[in-house]
Amino acid sequence: MRIGDTVQVRRACGLVFTVQGIQRFNAETGLCFARIGLIGERASLTVQHPDHPPVHLKVDYDISRQALRALLAAQSLPLDPEPADYDATMRTPHPHNSGELRHGYALYEICDTSAWDSYHKGRSWQGELTDILYAPTSTDLLVRLDGVPWRVRVKLSSESGDLIGIAYSVVDNISTLMEAPSPDQREQVRHGEALITLHRGSTS
Repeated sequence: MRIGDTVQVRRACGLVFTVQGIQRFNAETGLCFARIGLIGERASLTVQHPDHPPVHLKVDYDISRQALRALLAAQSLPLDPEPADYDATMRTPHPHNSGELRHGYALYEICDTSAWDSYHKGRSWQGELTDILYAPTSTDLLVRLDGVPWRVRVKLSSESGDLIGIAYSVVDNISTLMEAPSPDQREQVRHGEALITLHRGSTS
């Protein structure tokens, strides 16, 4: 997903929004979208479940929720029925909730198109959000920036609860990294990856 490209932002965020609903409502089964790849004409998904080998899919960005559920079901992945109030159901998870549920909530907050488009305009950097990855205590974003040989890993701490507006914080903190990196980040880029960790919109 080219950050600042309206067409790419809308299609990628549309897919992430589709994924987040399936992730949140099936988290307790152990289902997890472990990787969402956002580079290329089709997106790539890696879906994991404790009782099933990893499933690797290539999907269109505009795939519907029903069509994606059907693809997962065809791979014999367990899916819970969707709640009747699907479109209205959104609750901030607690730190004791499963990592899979907190990952779904992070995905919901990531797919804010204005953060990646209009809010990015005028920044000193350009780049691509290439991957969204699951970790038990975070949701990680991989960003490839133009003109530098290293990438950025942004860790959204899913244990911190409220991540409202976190996509804007990602854009702000990449700007800070490019303009005034910390001593630790200066050392990290020498090894190929700068790290940004966000808790409730703060940085560490």
